[in-house]
Amino acid sequence: MRIIHVAQFLGIGGLEKIVFHLALEQQRRGHNVEIYIYDYERTWVEYFRKSGLTVITPKLKKPGYDIELLQRMNVDLFSADVIHSHDLNPLMYLGPLSLWKRLTFQKRPKLIHTTHGLDHVDNYPRGKLYQKIFARLADTMIGVSEKIGKFYLEDIKLNPKKVVVIPNGISTYPGIITDQMRAEKKAWIAERHGLDVNRPVILSLSRVVPLKDQKFLMLALKQRPDYQLIIAGPPSDQTYYDELKTLEDKNIKLIGSQELVLEYNMGCDMYVTASTHEGIPVAVLEALAVETPCLMSEIPGHMTLLKYGSFFKTFALNDTEGFLKKFDKMFADQQGTISDAKKARGLVEDHYSVKTMVNKYLQVYES
Repeated sequence: MRIIHVAQFLGIGGLEKIVFHLALEQQRRGHNVEIYIYDYERTWVEYFRKSGLTVITPKLKKPGYDIELLQRMNVDLFSADVIHSHDLNPLMYLGPLSLWKRLTFQKRPKLIHTTHGLDHVDNYPRGKLYQKIFARLADTMIGVSEKIGKFYLEDIKLNPKKVVVIPNGISTYPGIITDQMRAEKKAWIAERHGLDVNRPVILSLSRVVPLKDQKFLMLALKQRPDYQLIIAGPPSDQTYYDELKTLEDKNIKLIGSQELVLEYNMGCDMYVTASTHEGIPVAVLEALAVETPCLMSEIPGHMTLLKYGSFFKTFALNDTEGFLKKFDKMFADQQGTISDAKKARGLVEDHYSVKTMVNKYLQVYES
Protein backbone atom coordinates (compact mmCIF):
# COMPACT_ATOMS: atom_id res chain seq x y z
CA MET A 1 0.00 0.00 0.00
CA ARG A 2 1.33 3.45 -0.90
CA ILE A 3 0.63 5.87 1.96
CA ILE A 4 1.43 9.58 1.90
CA HIS A 5 1.21 11.59 5.13
CA VAL A 6 0.63 15.29 4.46
CA ALA A 7 1.35 17.98 7.06
CA GLN A 8 1.83 21.71 6.77
CA PHE A 9 4.93 21.82 8.99
CA LEU A 10 7.55 19.45 10.34
CA GLY A 11 8.70 21.21 13.47
CA ILE A 12 9.24 19.59 16.85
CA GLY A 13 5.92 18.80 18.50
CA GLY A 14 3.33 16.18 19.36
CA LEU A 15 1.82 15.99 15.89
CA GLU A 16 5.24 15.47 14.32
CA LYS A 17 6.07 12.68 16.76
CA ILE A 18 2.86 10.85 15.91
CA VAL A 19 3.54 11.18 12.17
CA PHE A 20 7.09 9.94 12.75
CA HIS A 21 6.14 6.84 14.70
CA LEU A 22 3.13 6.09 12.51
CA ALA A 23 5.11 6.33 9.27
CA LEU A 24 8.09 4.40 10.63
CA GLU A 25 5.96 1.50 11.88
CA GLN A 26 3.92 1.41 8.66
CA GLN A 27 7.17 1.25 6.69
CA ARG A 28 8.44 -1.57 8.89
CA ARG A 29 5.30 -3.51 8.01
CA GLY A 30 6.11 -3.33 4.30
CA HIS A 31 4.09 -0.33 3.13
CA ASN A 32 5.49 2.35 0.82
CA VAL A 33 5.33 5.46 3.03
CA GLU A 34 6.14 9.09 2.20
CA ILE A 35 5.73 12.35 4.12
CA TYR A 36 4.83 15.56 2.27
CA ILE A 37 5.67 18.93 3.89
CA TYR A 38 4.86 22.15 2.04
CA ASP A 39 5.40 25.10 4.41
CA TYR A 40 8.42 26.87 5.90
CA GLU A 41 8.90 25.08 9.28
CA ARG A 42 11.04 22.02 8.48
CA THR A 43 13.17 21.59 11.61
CA TRP A 44 12.79 17.82 11.75
CA VAL A 45 13.06 16.99 8.04
CA GLU A 46 16.66 15.76 8.26
CA TYR A 47 15.93 13.83 11.46
CA PHE A 48 13.10 12.00 9.68
CA ARG A 49 15.30 11.28 6.68
CA LYS A 50 18.18 9.99 8.81
CA SER A 51 15.69 7.61 10.42
CA GLY A 52 14.96 6.10 7.00
CA LEU A 53 11.78 7.95 6.09
CA THR A 54 11.12 9.60 2.73
CA VAL A 55 10.22 13.28 3.17
CA ILE A 56 9.08 15.27 0.14
CA THR A 57 9.59 19.04 0.40
CA PRO A 58 8.05 20.81 -2.60
CA LYS A 59 8.26 24.51 -3.30
CA LEU A 60 7.02 26.49 -0.30
CA LYS A 61 3.36 27.49 -0.35
CA LYS A 62 2.52 31.13 -0.93
CA PRO A 63 0.74 33.16 1.77
CA GLY A 64 -3.02 32.64 1.83
CA TYR A 65 -4.73 29.94 -0.19
CA ASP A 66 -2.17 28.87 -2.81
CA ILE A 67 -3.78 27.64 -6.05
CA GLU A 68 -0.39 26.50 -7.37
CA LEU A 69 -0.01 24.24 -4.33
CA LEU A 70 -3.42 22.77 -5.13
CA GLN A 71 -2.17 21.93 -8.63
CA ARG A 72 1.11 20.47 -7.32
CA MET A 73 -0.71 18.26 -4.82
CA ASN A 74 -2.91 16.92 -7.61
CA VAL A 75 0.20 15.79 -9.49
CA ASP A 76 2.31 14.72 -6.50
CA LEU A 77 -0.16 12.89 -4.29
CA PHE A 78 -3.18 11.45 -6.05
CA SER A 79 -1.56 8.28 -7.35
CA ALA A 80 -1.28 6.97 -3.77
CA ASP A 81 -3.60 4.39 -2.22
CA VAL A 82 -4.10 6.45 0.94
CA ILE A 83 -3.52 10.14 1.59
CA HIS A 84 -3.43 10.84 5.31
CA SER A 85 -3.66 14.52 6.21
CA HIS A 86 -2.80 15.91 9.64
CA ASP A 87 -4.61 18.98 11.03
CA LEU A 88 -6.74 21.46 9.16
CA ASN A 89 -4.54 23.22 6.58
CA PRO A 90 -3.71 20.14 4.44
CA LEU A 91 -7.38 19.14 4.45
CA MET A 92 -8.30 22.54 2.97
CA TYR A 93 -6.35 21.53 -0.15
CA LEU A 94 -6.83 17.77 -0.22
CA GLY A 95 -10.57 17.84 0.53
CA PRO A 96 -11.54 19.92 -2.54
CA LEU A 97 -9.20 17.86 -4.76
CA SER A 98 -10.76 14.63 -3.54
CA LEU A 99 -14.25 16.01 -4.13
CA TRP A 100 -13.33 17.08 -7.66
CA LYS A 101 -12.00 13.58 -8.42
CA ARG A 102 -15.21 12.08 -7.10
CA LEU A 103 -17.48 14.39 -9.10
CA THR A 104 -15.55 13.78 -12.33
CA PHE A 105 -15.48 9.99 -11.79
CA GLN A 106 -11.69 9.85 -11.60
CA LYS A 107 -9.78 7.30 -9.60
CA ARG A 108 -8.77 8.76 -6.26
CA PRO A 109 -7.00 7.62 -3.09
CA LYS A 110 -8.82 7.22 0.19
CA LEU A 111 -8.52 10.49 2.12
CA ILE A 112 -8.00 9.94 5.85
CA HIS A 113 -7.68 12.94 8.14
CA THR A 114 -6.44 13.18 11.73
CA THR A 115 -7.23 16.17 13.94
CA HIS A 116 -4.59 16.38 16.67
CA GLY A 117 -6.07 19.34 18.57
CA LEU A 118 -8.81 21.96 18.46
CA ASP A 119 -6.88 25.06 19.46
CA HIS A 120 -7.50 26.54 15.98
CA VAL A 121 -11.23 26.29 16.64
CA ASP A 122 -10.89 27.98 20.03
CA ASN A 123 -8.46 30.69 18.90
CA TYR A 124 -9.53 31.62 15.37
CA PRO A 125 -13.02 32.93 14.52
CA ARG A 126 -13.15 31.02 11.22
CA GLY A 127 -11.79 27.77 12.62
CA LYS A 128 -15.16 26.14 13.22
CA LEU A 129 -16.54 27.34 9.87
CA TYR A 130 -13.61 25.77 8.03
CA GLN A 131 -14.16 22.53 9.92
CA LYS A 132 -17.83 22.50 8.90
CA ILE A 133 -16.83 22.89 5.25
CA PHE A 134 -13.78 20.70 4.87
CA ALA A 135 -14.39 17.90 7.41
CA ARG A 136 -17.17 16.62 5.15
CA LEU A 137 -14.74 16.08 2.29
CA ALA A 138 -12.58 13.39 3.95
CA ASP A 139 -13.55 9.73 3.82
CA THR A 140 -12.82 9.30 7.53
CA MET A 141 -12.21 11.90 10.25
CA ILE A 142 -10.02 10.69 13.11
CA GLY A 143 -9.72 12.43 16.47
CA VAL A 144 -6.94 11.62 18.91
CA SER A 145 -9.28 12.05 21.89
CA GLU A 146 -12.92 11.50 22.83
CA LYS A 147 -13.36 15.28 23.03
CA ILE A 148 -12.33 15.70 19.39
CA GLY A 149 -14.57 12.85 18.30
CA LYS A 150 -17.47 14.43 20.18
CA PHE A 151 -16.75 17.76 18.48
CA TYR A 152 -17.21 16.22 15.02
CA LEU A 153 -20.37 14.38 16.04
CA GLU A 154 -22.12 17.13 18.00
CA ASP A 155 -20.73 20.44 16.69
CA ILE A 156 -19.98 19.57 13.07
CA LYS A 157 -22.80 16.98 12.80
CA LEU A 158 -20.83 14.40 10.84
CA ASN A 159 -22.24 10.95 10.17
CA PRO A 160 -21.13 8.72 13.09
CA LYS A 161 -19.85 6.14 10.57
CA LYS A 162 -17.34 8.75 9.39
CA VAL A 163 -15.82 9.58 12.80
CA VAL A 164 -13.23 7.42 14.54
CA VAL A 165 -11.26 8.05 17.74
CA ILE A 166 -7.70 6.67 17.80
CA PRO A 167 -5.60 7.71 20.81
CA ASN A 168 -2.00 8.73 20.24
CA GLY A 169 0.60 6.02 20.55
CA ILE A 170 4.28 6.32 21.36
CA SER A 171 7.38 4.20 21.06
CA THR A 172 7.91 2.72 24.53
CA TYR A 173 11.24 2.02 26.23
CA PRO A 174 11.98 -1.73 26.05
CA GLY A 175 14.36 -2.23 28.97
CA ILE A 176 14.50 -2.01 32.75
CA ILE A 177 14.90 1.53 34.11
CA THR A 178 17.30 1.61 37.07
CA ASP A 179 18.04 4.27 39.67
CA GLN A 180 21.60 4.45 38.32
CA MET A 181 20.32 5.21 34.80
CA ARG A 182 18.13 8.01 36.12
CA ALA A 183 21.01 9.43 38.16
CA GLU A 184 23.30 9.45 35.11
CA LYS A 185 20.70 11.23 32.99
CA LYS A 186 20.11 13.78 35.74
CA ALA A 187 23.83 14.48 36.04
CA TRP A 188 23.96 15.03 32.26
CA ILE A 189 21.04 17.50 32.42
CA ALA A 190 22.54 19.35 35.38
CA GLU A 191 25.91 19.76 33.67
CA ARG A 192 24.31 20.77 30.37
CA HIS A 193 22.13 23.51 31.88
CA GLY A 194 24.07 24.65 34.94
CA LEU A 195 21.76 23.06 37.52
CA ASP A 196 22.42 21.56 40.94
CA VAL A 197 22.38 17.76 40.61
CA ASN A 198 21.60 17.45 44.34
CA ARG A 199 18.24 19.26 44.05
CA PRO A 200 15.11 18.02 42.25
CA VAL A 201 14.74 18.92 38.58
CA ILE A 202 11.22 19.43 37.20
CA LEU A 203 10.49 19.21 33.47
CA SER A 204 7.85 20.73 31.23
CA LEU A 205 8.21 19.79 27.56
CA SER A 206 5.92 21.15 24.82
CA ARG A 207 5.53 23.99 22.36
CA VAL A 208 5.88 27.26 24.24
CA VAL A 209 2.53 28.96 23.61
CA PRO A 210 -0.11 30.51 25.89
CA LEU A 211 -2.45 27.49 25.73
CA LYS A 212 0.31 25.36 27.31
CA ASP A 213 0.51 27.96 30.12
CA GLN A 214 4.18 27.60 31.00
CA LYS A 215 3.85 30.98 32.70
CA PHE A 216 1.66 29.38 35.38
CA LEU A 217 4.35 26.79 36.11
CA MET A 218 7.14 29.36 36.29
CA LEU A 219 5.24 31.64 38.66
CA ALA A 220 4.10 28.75 40.85
CA LEU A 221 7.53 27.19 41.22
CA LYS A 222 9.12 30.52 42.06
CA GLN A 223 7.39 29.83 45.39
CA ARG A 224 9.46 26.63 45.74
CA PRO A 225 13.09 27.82 45.42
CA ASP A 226 14.49 24.44 46.50
CA TYR A 227 13.32 22.99 43.15
CA GLN A 228 14.59 23.60 39.62
CA LEU A 229 12.34 23.88 36.54
CA ILE A 230 13.34 23.51 32.91
CA ILE A 231 10.91 24.46 30.14
CA ALA A 232 11.83 22.60 26.96
CA GLY A 233 10.20 23.24 23.61
CA PRO A 234 10.16 25.51 20.57
CA PRO A 235 8.80 29.07 20.86
CA SER A 236 5.65 29.04 18.70
CA ASP A 237 4.59 32.46 19.99
CA GLN A 238 7.60 34.78 20.13
CA THR A 239 5.85 37.49 22.17
CA TYR A 240 4.86 34.94 24.82
CA TYR A 241 8.33 33.39 24.78
CA ASP A 242 9.93 36.80 25.30
CA GLU A 243 7.62 37.39 28.27
CA LEU A 244 8.66 34.07 29.82
CA LYS A 245 12.33 34.92 29.36
CA THR A 246 11.86 37.77 31.83
CA LEU A 247 10.79 35.19 34.47
CA GLU A 248 13.95 33.10 34.19
CA ASP A 249 16.31 32.88 37.18
CA LYS A 250 18.95 30.46 38.44
CA ASN A 251 16.25 27.84 39.21
CA ILE A 252 13.94 28.32 36.21
CA LYS A 253 15.24 28.05 32.66
CA LEU A 254 13.88 27.94 29.13
CA ILE A 255 16.10 25.59 27.14
CA GLY A 256 14.46 25.61 23.68
CA SER A 257 13.80 22.62 21.41
CA GLN A 258 15.39 19.33 22.46
CA GLU A 259 15.58 16.14 20.43
CA LEU A 260 16.75 13.87 23.28
CA VAL A 261 13.31 13.61 24.84
CA LEU A 262 13.84 10.24 26.51
CA GLU A 263 17.00 11.47 28.24
CA TYR A 264 15.24 14.54 29.62
CA ASN A 265 12.22 12.58 30.84
CA MET A 266 14.32 9.89 32.45
CA GLY A 267 16.68 12.37 34.10
CA CYS A 268 14.05 14.59 35.71
CA ASP A 269 12.33 14.01 39.04
CA MET A 270 8.87 15.08 37.85
CA TYR A 271 7.04 16.09 34.70
CA VAL A 272 4.51 18.94 34.98
CA THR A 273 2.03 20.46 32.57
CA ALA A 274 -0.50 23.26 33.04
CA SER A 275 -1.90 22.97 29.51
CA THR A 276 -5.38 24.41 29.05
CA HIS A 277 -6.20 22.32 25.99
CA GLU A 278 -4.96 18.93 24.73
CA GLY A 279 -5.91 15.78 22.98
CA ILE A 280 -4.16 12.84 24.61
CA PRO A 281 -0.74 14.52 24.90
CA VAL A 282 2.28 12.76 23.46
CA ALA A 283 4.67 14.53 25.83
CA VAL A 284 2.81 13.23 28.88
CA LEU A 285 2.73 9.68 27.49
CA GLU A 286 6.49 9.87 26.89
CA ALA A 287 7.10 10.88 30.50
CA LEU A 288 4.79 8.20 31.89
CA ALA A 289 6.44 5.57 29.68
CA VAL A 290 9.80 6.00 31.45
CA GLU A 291 8.33 6.01 34.97
CA THR A 292 8.60 9.76 35.52
CA PRO A 293 5.99 11.02 38.01
CA CYS A 294 3.49 13.41 36.40
CA LEU A 295 1.43 16.30 37.73
CA MET A 296 -0.97 17.72 35.17
CA SER A 297 -3.92 20.03 34.68
CA GLU A 298 -7.47 18.73 34.82
CA ILE A 299 -8.46 18.92 31.16
CA PRO A 300 -10.20 16.22 29.06
CA GLY A 301 -7.05 15.04 27.28
CA HIS A 302 -5.33 14.38 30.60
CA MET A 303 -8.36 13.08 32.48
CA THR A 304 -9.04 10.47 29.78
CA LEU A 305 -5.98 8.60 31.03
CA LEU A 306 -7.61 8.13 34.43
CA LYS A 307 -9.96 5.44 33.08
CA TYR A 308 -7.01 3.05 33.20
CA GLY A 309 -5.89 3.98 36.72
CA SER A 310 -5.02 7.04 38.81
CA PHE A 311 -1.25 6.72 38.59
CA PHE A 312 -0.54 10.43 38.33
CA LYS A 313 -1.84 13.56 40.05
CA THR A 314 -3.97 16.39 38.67
CA PHE A 315 -4.84 19.94 39.69
CA ALA A 316 -7.59 22.37 38.70
CA LEU A 317 -6.78 24.88 35.95
CA ASN A 318 -5.23 28.14 37.19
CA ASP A 319 -5.20 26.88 40.79
CA THR A 320 -1.73 27.70 42.07
CA GLU A 321 -2.53 26.65 45.64
CA GLY A 322 -3.92 23.31 44.45
CA PHE A 323 -0.93 22.74 42.20
CA LEU A 324 1.58 23.38 44.98
CA LYS A 325 -0.35 21.24 47.45
CA LYS A 326 -0.25 18.24 45.08
CA PHE A 327 3.36 19.01 44.17
CA ASP A 328 4.47 19.03 47.82
CA LYS A 329 2.51 15.88 48.60
CA MET A 330 4.12 13.95 45.74
CA PHE A 331 7.63 14.79 46.97
CA ALA A 332 6.68 14.08 50.59
CA ASP A 333 5.41 10.59 49.62
CA GLN A 334 8.31 9.45 47.46
CA GLN A 335 7.54 5.76 47.85
CA GLY A 336 3.93 6.13 46.71
CA THR A 337 4.86 8.52 43.90
CA ILE A 338 7.49 6.16 42.49
CA SER A 339 5.15 3.18 42.81
CA ASP A 340 2.43 5.02 40.86
CA ALA A 341 4.93 6.03 38.17
CA LYS A 342 5.95 2.41 37.61
CA LYS A 343 2.29 1.41 37.20
CA ALA A 344 1.73 4.30 34.79
CA ARG A 345 4.41 2.88 32.51
CA GLY A 346 2.36 -0.31 32.16
CA LEU A 347 -0.73 1.77 31.38
CA VAL A 348 1.05 3.39 28.43
CA GLU A 349 2.50 0.11 27.16
CA ASP A 350 -0.91 -1.59 27.24
CA HIS A 351 -3.07 1.16 25.75
CA TYR A 352 -0.95 3.83 24.05
CA SER A 353 1.85 2.06 22.19
CA VAL A 354 2.74 2.74 18.56
CA LYS A 355 1.78 -0.81 17.57
CA THR A 356 -1.71 -0.41 19.02
CA MET A 357 -2.13 2.94 17.25
CA VAL A 358 -0.86 1.66 13.90
CA ASN A 359 -3.13 -1.39 14.01
CA LYS A 360 -6.13 0.90 14.43
CA TYR A 361 -5.07 3.22 11.60
CA LEU A 362 -4.52 0.32 9.21
CA GLN A 363 -8.00 -0.97 10.01
CA VAL A 364 -9.37 2.42 8.94
CA TYR A 365 -7.26 2.44 5.74
CA GLU A 366 -8.49 -1.01 4.76
CA SER A 367 -12.15 -0.70 5.78
